[in-house]
Amino acid sequence: MKFKRYCMSLLVSAVALVMTSSTASAGSGEWDYVGSSSFSYTSAVVKSAGGDFMICLESGPSGYYSLYEDDSSNADEYVGYVYLRPGACGAFRGIGGFVDGDNDRAEFYVYKSFGGSATMTFWD
Repeated sequence: MKFKRYCMSLLVSAVALVMTSSTASAGSGEWDYVGSSSFSYTSAVVKSAGGDFMICLESGPSGYYSLYEDDSSNADEYVGYVYLRPGACGAFRGIGGFVDGDNDRAEFYVYKSFGGSATMTFWD
């Protein structure tokens, strides 16, 4: 019975490692660091070239974090949300439709509706 638990534990660890490795690269290469922000409710705005975008909660409260596209000429667009705990990341796939404007970039920010300070990194 102990051997079976050991094998199952090994299998779970291997799957977790493969999943972590598969989220470490996007498209034709690695994730590119595009910034960080410490915030209470709304993060700083960061630019993305489209494709995929990832947010990582470095420190702060666990909860649902929502991604928005900042649009100076219209209402901000809701992209989606992820549940994060400290040390976890969430990827938003296929977000090229949010690229707009003269700079041909999407401008993203994260919003959380609950208290506590969060520090987040952004990857494109």
